[in-house]
Amino acid sequence: MDLLGEWVRWQFRDLPGHSPYCEAAAEYGGRGAFMGNRKALIGSWKLDSFELQAGDGTISHPYGKELTGYLFYNDDGFMSAAFMNSERGRAKDEDLSVAGAVSNYDQYMAYTGPFEINGDKIVHRVEVASLEAFVGSVQERWFKIDGDRLELLTAPLSVGSDAPVGRLAWHRVTSSDSSL
Repeated sequence: MDLLGEWVRWQFRDLPGHSPYCEAAAEYGGRGAFMGNRKALIGSWKLDSFELQAGDGTISHPYGKELTGYLFYNDDGFMSAAFMNSERGRAKDEDLSVAGAVSNYDQYMAYTGPFEINGDKIVHRVEVASLEAFVGSVQERWFKIDGDRLELLTAPLSVGSDAPVGRLAWHRVTSSDSSL
Protein backbone atom coordinates (compact mmCIF):
# COMPACT_ATOMS: atom_id res chain seq x y z
CA MET A 1 0.00 0.00 0.00
CA ASP A 2 1.32 3.45 -0.96
CA LEU A 3 0.69 5.42 2.24
CA LEU A 4 1.98 8.72 0.88
CA GLY A 5 -0.20 8.45 -2.21
CA GLU A 6 -3.23 7.72 -0.08
CA TRP A 7 -2.39 10.64 2.23
CA VAL A 8 -2.05 13.04 -0.72
CA ARG A 9 -5.36 11.91 -2.21
CA TRP A 10 -7.01 12.34 1.21
CA GLN A 11 -5.48 15.79 1.76
CA PHE A 12 -6.75 17.06 -1.61
CA ARG A 13 -10.09 15.19 -1.54
CA ASP A 14 -12.16 18.36 -1.31
CA LEU A 15 -10.40 20.15 -4.15
CA PRO A 16 -12.19 19.27 -7.38
CA GLY A 17 -10.08 19.40 -10.50
CA HIS A 18 -6.81 18.68 -8.74
CA SER A 19 -6.75 14.97 -9.47
CA PRO A 20 -3.87 15.16 -12.01
CA TYR A 21 -1.75 16.90 -9.40
CA CYS A 22 -2.89 14.56 -6.65
CA GLU A 23 -1.82 11.65 -8.80
CA ALA A 24 1.50 13.35 -9.61
CA ALA A 25 2.15 14.03 -5.93
CA ALA A 26 1.15 10.48 -5.07
CA GLU A 27 3.73 9.21 -7.59
CA TYR A 28 6.47 11.00 -5.64
CA GLY A 29 6.10 8.59 -2.72
CA GLY A 30 8.34 5.54 -2.58
CA ARG A 31 10.00 6.10 -5.97
CA GLY A 32 13.68 5.29 -6.14
CA ALA A 33 16.75 6.15 -4.10
CA PHE A 34 16.26 9.89 -4.40
CA MET A 35 13.70 10.02 -1.60
CA GLY A 36 15.41 11.71 1.33
CA ASN A 37 18.68 11.78 -0.58
CA ARG A 38 20.05 15.17 0.38
CA LYS A 39 23.26 14.65 -1.60
CA ALA A 40 21.34 14.31 -4.88
CA LEU A 41 19.60 17.63 -4.22
CA ILE A 42 22.70 19.68 -3.37
CA GLY A 43 23.79 21.92 -6.24
CA SER A 44 22.54 24.44 -8.77
CA TRP A 45 19.35 24.10 -10.80
CA LYS A 46 18.03 26.19 -13.69
CA LEU A 47 14.29 26.67 -14.15
CA ASP A 48 12.64 25.06 -17.18
CA SER A 49 8.96 25.71 -16.40
CA PHE A 50 6.47 26.87 -13.79
CA GLU A 51 2.74 26.39 -14.04
CA LEU A 52 -0.28 26.58 -11.80
CA GLN A 53 -3.31 24.35 -12.13
CA ALA A 54 -6.54 25.85 -10.77
CA GLY A 55 -9.32 23.83 -9.17
CA ASP A 56 -11.22 23.77 -12.46
CA GLY A 57 -8.19 22.27 -14.26
CA THR A 58 -7.14 25.51 -15.98
CA ILE A 59 -3.36 25.83 -16.40
CA SER A 60 -1.76 29.26 -16.07
CA HIS A 61 1.78 30.60 -16.21
CA PRO A 62 1.83 33.50 -13.72
CA TYR A 63 5.35 34.58 -14.66
CA GLY A 64 4.88 33.83 -18.36
CA LYS A 65 5.97 30.80 -20.36
CA GLU A 66 9.45 32.19 -21.01
CA LEU A 67 11.24 32.10 -17.65
CA THR A 68 14.73 32.34 -16.31
CA GLY A 69 15.76 31.49 -12.81
CA TYR A 70 17.89 29.44 -10.47
CA LEU A 71 17.49 27.30 -7.39
CA PHE A 72 20.44 26.53 -5.12
CA TYR A 73 20.78 24.01 -2.28
CA ASN A 74 24.05 23.87 -0.31
CA ASP A 75 25.63 21.41 2.13
CA ASP A 76 25.11 23.87 5.00
CA GLY A 77 21.34 23.41 4.75
CA PHE A 78 20.41 26.66 3.02
CA MET A 79 18.54 27.26 -0.22
CA SER A 80 17.86 30.19 -2.48
CA ALA A 81 15.44 30.51 -5.38
CA ALA A 82 14.95 33.39 -7.81
CA PHE A 83 13.08 33.47 -11.09
CA MET A 84 11.41 35.92 -13.41
CA ASN A 85 9.77 36.37 -16.76
CA SER A 86 12.73 36.37 -19.16
CA GLU A 87 11.19 39.28 -21.06
CA ARG A 88 11.29 41.45 -17.94
CA GLY A 89 14.80 42.42 -18.99
CA ARG A 90 17.01 45.15 -17.76
CA ALA A 91 15.78 48.54 -16.59
CA LYS A 92 16.16 51.24 -19.20
CA ASP A 93 17.29 53.77 -16.60
CA GLU A 94 20.49 53.18 -14.60
CA ASP A 95 19.22 55.45 -11.77
CA LEU A 96 17.98 52.99 -9.14
CA SER A 97 15.33 55.36 -7.78
CA VAL A 98 13.77 55.59 -11.25
CA ALA A 99 14.23 51.89 -12.10
CA GLY A 100 12.76 50.81 -8.73
CA ALA A 101 9.67 52.97 -9.24
CA VAL A 102 8.77 51.23 -12.50
CA SER A 103 9.82 47.67 -11.64
CA ASN A 104 7.22 45.03 -12.29
CA TYR A 105 7.43 42.94 -9.11
CA ASP A 106 4.72 40.53 -10.24
CA GLN A 107 7.21 39.32 -12.85
CA TYR A 108 9.85 38.31 -10.27
CA MET A 109 9.97 35.93 -7.29
CA ALA A 110 12.80 35.17 -4.90
CA TYR A 111 13.18 33.64 -1.47
CA THR A 112 15.86 32.07 0.70
CA GLY A 113 16.40 30.35 4.02
CA PRO A 114 17.25 27.02 5.59
CA PHE A 115 15.83 23.80 4.21
CA GLU A 116 15.38 20.24 5.34
CA ILE A 117 14.22 17.04 3.72
CA ASN A 118 11.39 15.10 5.32
CA GLY A 119 10.87 11.92 3.34
CA ASP A 120 9.54 12.95 -0.06
CA LYS A 121 9.22 16.63 0.82
CA ILE A 122 11.59 19.55 0.91
CA VAL A 123 10.73 22.07 3.61
CA HIS A 124 11.87 25.65 2.93
CA ARG A 125 11.83 27.92 6.00
CA VAL A 126 11.65 31.33 4.36
CA GLU A 127 13.66 34.11 6.01
CA VAL A 128 14.01 36.57 3.10
CA ALA A 129 11.57 36.94 0.19
CA SER A 130 10.51 39.33 -2.55
CA LEU A 131 6.90 38.53 -1.61
CA GLU A 132 6.25 39.81 1.91
CA ALA A 133 3.66 37.09 2.57
CA PHE A 134 6.40 34.44 2.22
CA VAL A 135 8.67 35.90 4.95
CA GLY A 136 8.49 33.64 7.98
CA SER A 137 6.48 31.01 6.12
CA VAL A 138 7.19 27.34 5.62
CA GLN A 139 7.03 26.27 1.99
CA GLU A 140 6.73 22.52 1.50
CA ARG A 141 7.34 20.90 -1.86
CA TRP A 142 7.07 17.29 -2.96
CA PHE A 143 10.17 16.53 -4.95
CA LYS A 144 11.40 14.05 -7.48
CA ILE A 145 14.91 13.83 -8.91
CA ASP A 146 15.47 11.91 -12.11
CA GLY A 147 19.11 12.18 -13.19
CA ASP A 148 19.75 15.89 -13.73
CA ARG A 149 16.05 16.81 -13.56
CA LEU A 150 14.25 18.08 -10.46
CA GLU A 151 10.50 18.46 -10.23
CA LEU A 152 8.78 20.27 -7.37
CA LEU A 153 5.07 20.16 -6.64
CA THR A 154 3.38 22.57 -4.22
CA ALA A 155 0.39 22.01 -2.00
CA PRO A 156 -2.59 24.17 -3.01
CA LEU A 157 -1.65 27.85 -2.80
CA SER A 158 -3.82 30.71 -1.57
CA VAL A 159 -4.37 32.84 -4.68
CA GLY A 160 -7.54 34.93 -4.52
CA SER A 161 -10.57 32.67 -4.30
CA ASP A 162 -8.74 29.75 -5.93
CA ALA A 163 -6.22 27.28 -4.57
CA PRO A 164 -4.00 26.36 -7.52
CA VAL A 165 -1.24 23.77 -7.29
CA GLY A 166 2.19 24.67 -8.68
CA ARG A 167 4.60 22.49 -10.63
CA LEU A 168 8.19 23.63 -11.22
CA ALA A 169 10.68 21.77 -13.42
CA TRP A 170 14.43 22.39 -13.15
CA HIS A 171 17.63 20.93 -14.62
CA ARG A 172 21.03 20.70 -12.93
CA VAL A 173 23.69 23.17 -14.09
CA THR A 174 27.34 23.89 -13.39
CA SER A 175 29.41 26.98 -14.17
CA SER A 176 30.91 25.19 -17.18
CA ASP A 177 27.43 24.33 -18.55
CA SER A 178 26.77 25.84 -21.99
CA SER A 179 23.07 26.32 -21.12
CA LEU A 180 23.88 29.23 -18.80
